[in-house]
Amino acid sequence: MPQIRIMDDDPDYVEHILSILLPLLAADPRLTVGTVTRLRHREGGGRQVFTLLAIDYPPRATPSPIHITAERVDPPPPPRRMAPRSRTRRELPPA
Repeated sequence: MPQIRIMDDDPDYVEHILSILLPLLAADPRLTVGTVTRLRHREGGGRQVFTLLAIDYPPRATPSPIHITAERVDPPPPPRRMAPRSRTRRELPPA
């Protein structure tokens, strides 16, 4: 889908350009104009994007959907290392 991006450091200028451009594009019966999306622009400027579709353009042949099945196989975890046991028995604390 083609996208048209209008951006400038001045957000009011972007609005002005869109107010001129969108009616021109909407007046052409061969075009369909998508919804205008306002995006963030560095330093507070204006950036707006919309899609533009040609109605008389032949549609693309869509291939049949591809189905993929995957199973996750994890390697076994490394064996746990136990702390070595001391051979001597611990003494009880004094009473």
